[in-house]
Amino acid sequence: MIRKSLVLGGTALILGSCIIAAPGRAAESGADTFKQYCAGCHGADGRGNGPETGMIAGIKPPDLTLITKRHGGTFPFQEVEDAIDGRKQITSHKRFDMPFWGVSLQEPGQEFTPASEAKVKQRIDAVVRYIETIQRE
Repeated sequence: MIRKSLVLGGTALILGSCIIAAPGRAAESGADTFKQYCAGCHGADGRGNGPETGMIAGIKPPDLTLITKRHGGTFPFQEVEDAIDGRKQITSHKRFDMPFWGVSLQEPGQEFTPASEAKVKQRIDAVVRYIETIQRE
């Protein structure tokens, strides 16, 4: 039986939602992970029009389908990965604009171990690869 653990981060509380991290789900496809964790704000199509948009005044999720266009035709894989992970200080990832998925997706009871970090990276990389596929001109 797959155990589920409710992980409540400060950011998730501010967003008015909670994150359910299920151990052993690292093999999820990037699209599935995106739908589960990102579509609420960024929309199922990635255009920043999710049903949770507007829950906090002044926060507007960006259109993820235009990342390549905004970067001169090159998809910045590492930059997108860092923004999703959230643990590096980068201008586009303000403290409460988005959950720190690099923390929230940790394996319960194994947080920040090499195995947990590897699974988190695998999941985030899959999401980044998915976002790369939804780019438009």
